[in-house]
Amino acid sequence: MSRATPEQDRRNADRQDFLGACGWQTAQVMPLVDDASARKYFRLERKHDTALLMDFPPSAIHVDPHGIYENPERPASIEPVLQTTELFHRAGWRVPEIYASDVKRGLALIEDFGDVTFTNALQAGGRMDGVGQDGLYLRAVDQLITLHRFCDDGAMTDCGLVTYGPENLRRMLGSFKTDYLPLILADPQKRAAAMDDFDRLLDDVLPLCWQVGDAIIHRDYHVDNLMLVENGDGGDDCGIIDFQDAAIATRPYDLVSLLRDVRHDISPDLERRMKQFYLAAFPNIDHSDFETAYVANSMVRNFRILGRFGWLAIKAGKTRYFDFIPRCWDVILRGAADGLPALHDWVETHIPADARTAPTLQSTQSNEKASQ
Repeated sequence: MSRATPEQDRRNADRQDFLGACGWQTAQVMPLVDDASARKYFRLERKHDTALLMDFPPSAIHVDPHGIYENPERPASIEPVLQTTELFHRAGWRVPEIYASDVKRGLALIEDFGDVTFTNALQAGGRMDGVGQDGLYLRAVDQLITLHRFCDDGAMTDCGLVTYGPENLRRMLGSFKTDYLPLILADPQKRAAAMDDFDRLLDDVLPLCWQVGDAIIHRDYHVDNLMLVENGDGGDDCGIIDFQDAAIATRPYDLVSLLRDVRHDISPDLERRMKQFYLAAFPNIDHSDFETAYVANSMVRNFRILGRFGWLAIKAGKTRYFDFIPRCWDVILRGAADGLPALHDWVETHIPADARTAPTLQSTQSNEKASQ
C-alpha cells in the first residue's frame, strides 16, 4: 500500500474537520468511483442515515466549462453547486439538498440519492421501476419540458447564470483543435488546413444553434446523471445530479446531450419519438428550425467531447474514454448530410474513416495503467 503524501494528509484532515463540524465525524466513509472531473465523492453512513461528501479542492485543475476565458484552466470551486441548487429547486427539479458547505475548503455535505441511475435501470431492462426504456426516456424529456416552461415564464431574467453566445461555443471547441486533432492528423499541413476550414465551418454553423432560442441548460444531461429516487408516495422521482455547470444557452442542447449520448446506444427511432414528445409540448416551435438547431448542437457537443477526451489523455493520462470516439463521429454525422451539409463535407474532406477510431497512445496508456 502506497504511503499518503503530505498534501493527501492535509486533505484528509480538512475532510475530518468538516465532518466533525457537521456532526458526521463518526460516520463510515466510503469513496465512490470518480468521473472525468477533479471532484471526488464519498458516501457517509451513520446508523440509519446516509449522505454524500463532495470534495472539490480549490487547488484542483478545473477546465472552464463555459468558454469565457482564452486560458480554460481555472481554480476549482463548489460555489456553482450552491448557486444552481436553489435555482433548480425553483424550477421543479428533484435535486440533492445541501446540508452544509465550506466554500473556502471546497467541501459540501449533500443528500444521498442512492445508486439507481437511469443507466442502472436501463441495464436491468427497465425492471427497476417497471416502465422500460421508453418510460425512462419519457421521464427525462418531461423534466426538460418542465425546465423549459419555467424558462418561458421568465425565469432566465436575473437568474445569475452565464449566458452563452457563439463565441463561448467557439472557445469551448478550441480543445478539439489543440488537444484532439493532433492525435489523429499527424501531418502539420493537413492539420493546419483542417483547422482553417473548421474555423470557417464554425462561422456558418454556430449561429444556427440558436435557431429556436435559448433556455437554461444542465449542460451534462444524460442517463448517468438521472436517478430513481424514492418519494413519500411509494413511487420514484427523477432525481437530477451534476448540474453545477448550468448556463443559459441553446434550447436543444440538453435534449442532444440526452438523446445523442456517446456512452449509450440510443436508436434513431427512440431519438425521433422523444423529439416528437418534446415538440408536442411547445407547438409554437418550428420543426424545421428545431431540427437544424438540433444537428448544429450535436456537432458542438460532440466536438467538445472529443476535445475533452484528448485533454484527459494528454493532461491526466486517461485514455479509457477513447472507446467512445467512434460513436462520437457516428452521432456527429447523423443527419448532417441533409441538415448540415457543410459539416458533412468538412468531415469527409479532412477526417478519413480510419481517423474516426480510437487513437493509439502507447506512452499515455502506460501512464494510465501505472496510476490505476
